[in-house]
Amino acid sequence: MSFEDYFANSTELLSETTITEQKSRPVNIHGILWPILFTVLIIVANFLSLVAFCIEKRLRTYNNYFIINLTILDFITGLFLIPVVVHTHIGYYPFSQDICKVTSAIQSGILNASNLAVVVICADRHRATYDPINHFMSRSKRMAVIRNLIPWTVSGVFWFLYITIPEFIIDFDNGRHCIRWYTLRTLPGIIPFISLFYLPFTIIAVLYFRIAAKIQATLGGRSVEKQFVLKDANNGKITAELPHDDMTSAVSTATINVDLSSDNLDQGLEMKNGNAANSRKKTTMKRETATEMRKATRTLLFIVIAFVVSWLPQSIISLIYSIEPVLVVPGLPRPARLFFGWMTYLNSLLNPISYAVSQPLFRSTIFNMFLCRRK
Repeated sequence: MSFEDYFANSTELLSETTITEQKSRPVNIHGILWPILFTVLIIVANFLSLVAFCIEKRLRTYNNYFIINLTILDFITGLFLIPVVVHTHIGYYPFSQDICKVTSAIQSGILNASNLAVVVICADRHRATYDPINHFMSRSKRMAVIRNLIPWTVSGVFWFLYITIPEFIIDFDNGRHCIRWYTLRTLPGIIPFISLFYLPFTIIAVLYFRIAAKIQATLGGRSVEKQFVLKDANNGKITAELPHDDMTSAVSTATINVDLSSDNLDQGLEMKNGNAANSRKKTTMKRETATEMRKATRTLLFIVIAFVVSWLPQSIISLIYSIEPVLVVPGLPRPARLFFGWMTYLNSLLNPISYAVSQPLFRSTIFNMFLCRRK
């Protein structure tokens, strides 16, 4: 059996058996049951997420528009797994090569757009962390939709140019397993996983590290400010700590010089409280609330973890195979190759679980849907 039958990429990995082998052995019920169950879970989980966003208006916030976009991409990914399950079961690609050339680009584009959507979420959180006022002033649902179109456009154009057009131009023979042209060459075989995982992972890692560092620095700065408050009070000054609604914004302080031993103390306290109230109104209008920021950052953390856990093993294996196939094919059993190939789609199942874990309103909405209960 040729090496492309053993190992082409994440999709072809799922059906490496020849037609003769498939017909000569009994049907493996458990082998087909798990892919079907996995695919159904992805479709159902993301469908329920979309329904939750439709019936609960409070979920349709600016930040959750990015989550809705990711949910749509994951739902489509689940639908595209249906022919993959058929491919796995019968042992060969069931459609024509022309359909293979087109659907291969669409499927890769959807997967790539899903990963780039995580990059867009990270970039938006990064700006909200480092430039909270301008971010809040410029954000709108229309702007969220425009930013969400970026992964769709970039991924669609790239993969049609990289798969569909070259294969039609050279009239590439996709074979019975819908093999893609770049799997037969070393460098072209590495580029797809750079686009699918390594490039998004690098950008996400840098952005999230900066977000975490900024939040940590802000939390450390708060304890320092508290020490200055006590110190200034002993020196005859009252330092009013103005409220802030942003986890990542520095603590603003206003110092009021008053005589602690006179009646001016009461007046100074009134000034402090008045300034604090005014500041609360202004900051609330100009930036996200602390609750909204915490919720968005927590959701992003779960999404990033799901992305890395799902894609890292298969990306490493594919990179090694592209350089030297012998290091992978003889030493890695077929069940292991199938497992890691399917694991890349685990991301589409973990994402809706992340929303439920990180957002109580989303979780309660899903719960009420199961109970057929409406507020």
